[in-house]
Amino acid sequence: MSSAQVSRTPTLTNDCPPAKEKPPTSSPSSSSIVINGRIELPHPDSDNTKTEARRDSEIATDGEVEGALYASLSPRRKLVLLGVFCSAQFFDVFNASAVLVSLPSLGADLHFAPGALQWILSAYTLTFASFMLVAGTLADIFHPKPIFCLGFAFVGVFNIPVGASVHPVMAIVFRALQGMGAAMNVPSGIAMIRTTFPDPIERSVAYASYSLAATVGNISGFVVGGILTARTSWRWVHYLCAIMVIPMSVAAWFLLPAHTTPPKSERRSVDIPGVLTLTAGLILFVYAISDAVDAGWASPQVIATLILSVIAFIAFFIIESIVAHPALPPRTWRNKNFTPLFFYALSPYWWCLGCELQLVSIFLNLWHDSPLIAALRCLPIGVAGGVASYLIGRVLPYLPAKWVLVAAQLLTATGSALFALAGTRERYWAFVFPGMVVGMLGLASAYVGCTTAVMGDARKGEEGVVGAVMYTAYQVGSTIGVAILTSITEGINSRQPNDPISQFRGYAASFWSTLALSGIMFIIALVFVRR
Repeated sequence: MSSAQVSRTPTLTNDCPPAKEKPPTSSPSSSSIVINGRIELPHPDSDNTKTEARRDSEIATDGEVEGALYASLSPRRKLVLLGVFCSAQFFDVFNASAVLVSLPSLGADLHFAPGALQWILSAYTLTFASFMLVAGTLADIFHPKPIFCLGFAFVGVFNIPVGASVHPVMAIVFRALQGMGAAMNVPSGIAMIRTTFPDPIERSVAYASYSLAATVGNISGFVVGGILTARTSWRWVHYLCAIMVIPMSVAAWFLLPAHTTPPKSERRSVDIPGVLTLTAGLILFVYAISDAVDAGWASPQVIATLILSVIAFIAFFIIESIVAHPALPPRTWRNKNFTPLFFYALSPYWWCLGCELQLVSIFLNLWHDSPLIAALRCLPIGVAGGVASYLIGRVLPYLPAKWVLVAAQLLTATGSALFALAGTRERYWAFVFPGMVVGMLGLASAYVGCTTAVMGDARKGEEGVVGAVMYTAYQVGSTIGVAILTSITEGINSRQPNDPISQFRGYAASFWSTLALSGIMFIIALVFVRR
């Protein structure tokens, strides 16, 4: 399909349409756009100004050509592309979950302080969240393909120095660089999924497959991480990931369709001040939450860091309202349901990663299971999550998203309550197992429903930014969840006797906190999400 067939020719005009067409009853506004001889009005949510109309039409031109290219692909080729996108998501999550089981061995080998060990997780999720918007902006400016492939390679290459680490700082720094890679391939992958599958039903199934890849990566990480840690060393968890990911990142470049990078004169500028202030705000905020585990919530450094993070966030929104090409256009917040779903998106990974970390710690530290047995106990998380993601992807197009999101929180709340009541090893099958199944059904419903609803209302040319913002919320939620649940557990258990029954009280309190989180998100979905 030629570009002439699909391109738009935007013009700001007050002229009448050709005589052969019925003239309009009133003159078009100065912000009207003429497309193939027809007058189209701007999006009703736009500011109805010449500047926005011109920017929208320029973005639409590139987006229509790109969309036509991807939409013309054969079903088999689309399936291959979906496999590429899902493989990146698989390894992003595999990389995080495999480390969970190997944490005790890694910490003992590198002599981590007890409160510092969580930074192996937090460093990854922190940079994942902080650089997501940067990556989404670059994907919109240049093209998603090179950003996606570069991020994919980052995840693989930096596994090598993590596995070779000889000091805690070395491991944390390279884990942070891996998080930057994951931040690059997620929003670009989401943007290309939206372009490749223009049909809403196909797109919903594609997003569900993307979610399924995450759940399979999650459980595969548990199993493989447990086997390698028990039979060889925690270092081989990272070496194996590098061996698998690096070839896949190279193959992705050749499997994805050829792309065209816009000429330098036509590219939007990168919002450096906005990106820097947002990144600084996220880093300060997550650091304060994580540092509170050791220093305490009332400590001066935690309070000061929180205040600085708030100042950085305020500065970011001020900058976005005045720069010519904002990284996060203010009008994005006026997309249907974007604002409530942004806050709702904090909950899925908060619940998932936080509960997983607590359960693995219970299996290893209270029940004294081996890493392999602990990994096997977590199998229901992956199996239930995979089945739930598939089913939700199939039925979601036929259900009101609002009620899917509401039901999701009821299910995760049930899972939290069951975990909190599982005080001994004998209660695994009666409480932990059903809690995993029910909770993962809720997690899949929340994730797929939230992603589908938000991306379905994204404007052309802003898919990367919208996807980046939502995945920033997902990752910020996971980082905050790990920090808060760890803080609750350690704070309560530090005052308890050292027997397993007493030590379980801290874990139970952390699980009850996730039930409260589900209650808040239930209200957000019920009251603020429009059908």
